[in-house]
Amino acid sequence: MNFATYAESLPGTVLDQLYQSLYVCQAILHSLPPVAKQYVVRMLHVGAIPAEWLDQWASSQGQSKHLAAVDKLKQLQLLKHSGHQRTSGSAPAMLALHPDFFQQLKAVQAGANGQVAQEQPQMVRQAAPGPEKLERYALMRWEGLLLYLISPAPPNKPPQAPAEIGLPGLDVDHLLLQAGLISTEPRAIAEQGFQFLLLDTYSQLWLLLQQYIANAQKKAGSELVHVISFLLQMGFREVGVPFPLASLNPLQANIAAHLSQLGLLAPFRVGGKAWVSPSRLALALSGGPSSEVQQEVSEGYVIVETNYRVYAYTTSELQVAILKLFVRAECRLPNLFVGTLTRESVTQALDFGVQADQIISFMQQHAHPHVLHKVPVVPEVVSDQVRLWQADTQRVRHQKAVLYDSFPTLQKYGLAVSFARQHGWLLWQNDEQGRLVSQASGHDQMRTYIKLIK
Repeated sequence: MNFATYAESLPGTVLDQLYQSLYVCQAILHSLPPVAKQYVVRMLHVGAIPAEWLDQWASSQGQSKHLAAVDKLKQLQLLKHSGHQRTSGSAPAMLALHPDFFQQLKAVQAGANGQVAQEQPQMVRQAAPGPEKLERYALMRWEGLLLYLISPAPPNKPPQAPAEIGLPGLDVDHLLLQAGLISTEPRAIAEQGFQFLLLDTYSQLWLLLQQYIANAQKKAGSELVHVISFLLQMGFREVGVPFPLASLNPLQANIAAHLSQLGLLAPFRVGGKAWVSPSRLALALSGGPSSEVQQEVSEGYVIVETNYRVYAYTTSELQVAILKLFVRAECRLPNLFVGTLTRESVTQALDFGVQADQIISFMQQHAHPHVLHKVPVVPEVVSDQVRLWQADTQRVRHQKAVLYDSFPTLQKYGLAVSFARQHGWLLWQNDEQGRLVSQASGHDQMRTYIKLIK
């Protein structure tokens, strides 16, 4: 999940308005697949091109990636036909980038960033949180949200609105509920919530923001473009450089308060006025690749050995709680968690809806720096076994069925078996006991036929 994927679901009229924003156009470019991104950069330099040129840019071996890139650009309405369609004897049909998108990215190439640099007063610079404090605030808020997701029942509470802002907070519980991450009866994490926990930070943020934007659209559809544009603007602001809340309009100030509650902005007060500083967590709003954002947000801490032993060098309760979803805990020290991947622990996670590849990907994404040089980071014997454990759970297929027995004669039993086999309903038969099992979908016809032969 990224911003470009979300933008594909928006109507063309909304996209036309969004492409008037410098931040939206940059975020779209950042989140495009590599081949699509290359096509956009080329067309920024050459302008409109004959439609035939686009197909000539890809080799025969790269046709699948080429077609996927072109489809992506068309879904986002970035490719437009310029002039009239080609007819016999006329000039070739031309393709061009969306005019607003083209102009905005041209402005970025010329050095525009949409922000006016202002000298911060000395009092503000002194009061602003430093890099370490900013990092601690972001992690505390975001981990508090995920810890609440793991156990959303009282007395646990989601992150509350920061007092420094002085504005109404975000209803985090309602947001998680609408996103399908928690259930109401019983009050617990839902299947999608387990899968959410194993995603990287970038994907987690955009899944929540998608629901946040949808809520904003329901409240005031005309403000949708302004909400998206401001969210992306926060992603392109320099980390740790504060700006006053008073410089924002009421809609933007409310969004800034909600982002502060989630840890993307860190609030503080100077002279009775509220200021906010973007944290590194806000980088995810810019629409960049998830691997880069994940590296910015947190360092790796997991080491997996060939004997299925898992070592996590962390003091975070959240990181330990997530590992316990699929690792059997064996030892816990102040800065070390030790556990083992077992059939029972992995199967329990699979029962919650987590996939084997998600478990493996999570351990790869959070690998400790000391094992990053290894290829693969997670030993093959471990990843293969996790996949085999998942395959074992898929050997049995549940299907509604009906058992038929007590036939008056073996002849009538044989007729019923033949009838069920003829229609593809027969699942099991025992000729000695005169019993058969048929699919429930054919029960009405089976019942009618058995009555006839009796």
